[in-house]
Amino acid sequence: MIRLAAAVGASVGTVLETTVFGLDEETTIFFVGLASAALGSVVAWTAYRGYARNESQPMLFLAVGVAFLTVVPFVLSHTVDLVTDAADATVLLVVTVCHLLGLVAIVRSFRRPDPT
Repeated sequence: MIRLAAAVGASVGTVLETTVFGLDEETTIFFVGLASAALGSVVAWTAYRGYARNESQPMLFLAVGVAFLTVVPFVLSHTVDLVTDAADATVLLVVTVCHLLGLVAIVRSFRRPDPT
């Protein structure tokens, strides 16, 4: 049973590697990342508009957090990869730090603002 599952998994992986929209793996990963960054931009912009309209500091932190989870890692990973001879580990570190900052900003958005 385990061998069958492994064989099916390998077959699905091979099919996905070669036939996703007729594109190679690198191009597919780029376009999926681009779609994620675009959708993240919409969410971050909507949260920023909420901040601007209501002067709600939590919405600002939410906007920054979503941007650091979706848009910034995509842009930085491709920029670092193209501009420098950085190792994959360095690019992964940059992406992970962006994710950490995004999550910290989102957690910060959960705090109630101090009454003024």
